[in-house]
Amino acid sequence: MVKCSLSNRLPSFFLGTYLAVAALTLSSSLLFAQTPLESLGPRQVNFETGQTLPARTLMLKAGTHQTIGSGSGTGSQLYYWGLDYAVTDDFQLGFSSQVIEDTLEKPILNLRPPTRFYDFGVNAKYRFVNTPRLQVAAQVSLEMLQFRTATFGTDRSNADNLIGSFHTPLTYRIAPRLQLHLTPGVSIFPDQLNGIAYYGTVASLGTGVTWAASERFQVFTQLNAPLSGGNTINSNREITKELVYTAGARYAFTPKVALEAYVTNGVGVTPASSILTFYPNGDEPLWGLRVLYTPGKNLNSTYRPTPLAVTTPRMMQLQQDGFTVGTAGILEPGTLRLLSSVGTSGNFAIGGAIALDRDFQVEGIIEDYSNDGSITTSDDPTPNSARWMGGGRIRVMDQNNGNPFSLSLRVLGGRDTVERDYGVLYVAAPASYDIDNQLTFQAEPKFLAFGSNRIGGLGLGANFEFLDGLQLMGEVTPISDGRPLVWAVGARYYLDGAGMSVDFSATNSIGRYGLGTMIAQNDTRFSIGLTKSFNLRKFW
Repeated sequence: MVKCSLSNRLPSFFLGTYLAVAALTLSSSLLFAQTPLESLGPRQVNFETGQTLPARTLMLKAGTHQTIGSGSGTGSQLYYWGLDYAVTDDFQLGFSSQVIEDTLEKPILNLRPPTRFYDFGVNAKYRFVNTPRLQVAAQVSLEMLQFRTATFGTDRSNADNLIGSFHTPLTYRIAPRLQLHLTPGVSIFPDQLNGIAYYGTVASLGTGVTWAASERFQVFTQLNAPLSGGNTINSNREITKELVYTAGARYAFTPKVALEAYVTNGVGVTPASSILTFYPNGDEPLWGLRVLYTPGKNLNSTYRPTPLAVTTPRMMQLQQDGFTVGTAGILEPGTLRLLSSVGTSGNFAIGGAIALDRDFQVEGIIEDYSNDGSITTSDDPTPNSARWMGGGRIRVMDQNNGNPFSLSLRVLGGRDTVERDYGVLYVAAPASYDIDNQLTFQAEPKFLAFGSNRIGGLGLGANFEFLDGLQLMGEVTPISDGRPLVWAVGARYYLDGAGMSVDFSATNSIGRYGLGTMIAQNDTRFSIGLTKSFNLRKFW
């Protein structure tokens, strides 16, 4: 049975946002020279607009949103990724995928079983009306949804279902910097799973507003209402209706890279699943980040005044993290760096990073932490399992090109590789200040969430080039909650012509990356690390 309980708990700030945006833009006549990321885009997290990308534009996107403050541990994390490619100015093709694999935050039928929500599919969008004021498009998607949970008896079978959607978004420009959106649509899900009522066919009507405060900064809000079927699973396993809300902001750090921060109660980001709320009840806010990247040689790589400073060997040394304190540096565009290390007490790590833009790189690491027997399972819940982490960093300030110091933002998320039950979120803001061509001081505020732990720290380090290519490094990180201070000392030799480095270090940390840099053990861990860089710019 589908119950109708359309939420009337609309946060008041949505109405305020609409009114404030309208007031600020009614008299505006400024129209920015727009790159794909500066324009008011075709899709905002989980809401479709009437716009399309410019012809031959490729947009890559990846993000995560998660619950905070309910359930246990770090909450439930949804990871997603996808791409859109514009064949012409009016026609684009897309792929999207998302996964959430966690124990239910709140019980359904008094149970909180492990649940896997995995959705992937393709979509096509055609804009058939395009005037200076009005744009109207049609979008269709075909997707595969795997909903594996004991709540519906699909933990072992009957978990895979073909789903789809059709939307006809309309976008109206009421001022050069302000757009209003109206998006009717329909998403098709199974009516039942194992004889238990499921979403069925969900007709919906969404509305939204987008405002560009500048060429680099814009805000957006959306509401999406189910009109038929249902989009919410409540705590009694009944299918009900709830408004889907989203509000957020986008900032372009470079003409090619933008970061969005938002809040939503929606669980889906694909075209078909974007009408669904997070289960159960749809009343749980999820906080998210999304990175957008539009590669292209015809786009500038920076907003900074040019020409940029020539990259010296010393600058390239400082593009590599320390032993427990991260760097504010970003690899040169088109550079791939592979890394490996091995240490005492069972520690090893392999990974890599690639710079997709002047101020943006993505990273992936697998590390097995050191274990001398002094670490409790509350600090490392899976001591016999390696952990993968993925994410990236964006440079916000660059001392080499006019800023008083260098600063980056870094986010890593991941899980253990065996049980896959223990998620970790690591957020840091590494900063550095060059005293001269030999000495650099580093500071890295960082925050870690895993299990029931919430840990803060402030990494402090110094990097001194003692001889050409030979760096001496020392680091300390005071940790919150009275935890032991983390320290590290060592040396690194950088072979400029070979694009390689080798280092030796001693530390009491259990690892070199993320969580491992904030947990101390009793024994000193000795390790050796090796990196190799490759120039891939000719493939860009």
